[in-house]
Amino acid sequence: MLWIFGPLFLLWTVGIVITYFIAQHIANSPYDRTLRGHLDLLRQELSQQDVLGPVSLSESASTILRQGSDAPTLWQIRDADGTPLAGNADLPLPENWDYENNLLRYRDVVMAGQSMRLAYVWGSRDKQNTPFLTIVAETNQHRSVLHHEILIGMLTPQFILVPLAAMLAGLGLTHGLEPLNLLQARLRARAPGDLSPVESDQAPAEIVPLIDAMNGLLERQAQFSAAQRRFVANAAHQLKTPLAGIRTQAEVALRERDPAQTEASLRQLVRGTQRATRLVNQMLALARAESSDALHATNAQAIELNTLAEQHLSQWVPRALQLGLDLGLESAGRPIVLQADSVMVGELLNNLLDNALIYTPSGGWVTLRTGRTQSHGWLEVEDNGPGIAPEHHARVFDRFYRIMGSQADGSGLGLAIVREIADIHGATIAFLPPSAGQASGTRLRVSFPLTPPRRL
Repeated sequence: MLWIFGPLFLLWTVGIVITYFIAQHIANSPYDRTLRGHLDLLRQELSQQDVLGPVSLSESASTILRQGSDAPTLWQIRDADGTPLAGNADLPLPENWDYENNLLRYRDVVMAGQSMRLAYVWGSRDKQNTPFLTIVAETNQHRSVLHHEILIGMLTPQFILVPLAAMLAGLGLTHGLEPLNLLQARLRARAPGDLSPVESDQAPAEIVPLIDAMNGLLERQAQFSAAQRRFVANAAHQLKTPLAGIRTQAEVALRERDPAQTEASLRQLVRGTQRATRLVNQMLALARAESSDALHATNAQAIELNTLAEQHLSQWVPRALQLGLDLGLESAGRPIVLQADSVMVGELLNNLLDNALIYTPSGGWVTLRTGRTQSHGWLEVEDNGPGIAPEHHARVFDRFYRIMGSQADGSGLGLAIVREIADIHGATIAFLPPSAGQASGTRLRVSFPLTPPRRL
């Protein structure tokens, strides 16, 4: 309202000033034309006389100049030196007057406490061809009255209509904004956890797109909150088993008197803490990967996929030797540069290798490969383990999902982390057939676009 009414009343003030000068011009125009007519009449009368001698006006000219009113037209003539020759000697000599013939000029003066309007012209000549300056003057009394009447006629509608228009505009704005006030009240009355869509049926059409965007945000927030709740519930459920096992082994170790049994219980206790630690680390990695900050603010940088694969693979060599597995790397023959978050891609790679090492029996092999196409750089991990049946391909990316009958000590989070990180980078995940000559095994490829997707 301030942005509407402030400029409105400023323009109204400017309009009043402009109206004042327009009314003044309108009021002056007819009287100036009359004054010019009197000047022409006086010049015509004097052109038939000798201005250096006695000057007299005809009866008709005198009647016209008197106008039958209390404000007669005054007149005066002067010679080339500015000396008064006839007429009212009190009329002042015009300022900066020149000798341009028949150039009519006007001037406002104050004489004897009255505002006067003068008209003068040089170049008139009497019958002796003597040039003279002709001046006529009249009071501004009638002009002021007409000026005042014009102002009243022009400004009275403005003083009535402009405030009325402002009042109606204010009422219209207030009425138009009322649905916003109702929407604000409904939002304030919501419970903190209420993420249901905002109804837009009573909202002004101009803000319906805003409400749609807000509902989209609420929907995403609801999904994120639901994912958090599921994560907390699943974490609590999954941590109960290793923690219960740790507690059981600790109690057994306390009761045992046989050193060999105590040592066995302590070894079980260590393995239980290792499983719990791994589970907690994976849950933290999953939480970081699926956070809203990670989705929209990845620390993208140029990374060379071959170098990254070699660095991370070397960290798993001791683990592979401990499990009796052959761990190898087949790098691409040319550089693969991606714009990606090196930490998150490294986490993806670690989970793929960890998953392959866990589910591959002793004596088997795990191979990490890198490569590129025209638009993508990819890495894949293949093992000769039991493999994953096609009906489980979609489910293995769910959190805490484990294939029935598997004896491996996994948590069901590794591939869920892989999928989250791949989604963040716009990468695709595909199960490929085992390499030629392999009867079974898992071959999983993650393809990253060489040009990262643009996020809003």
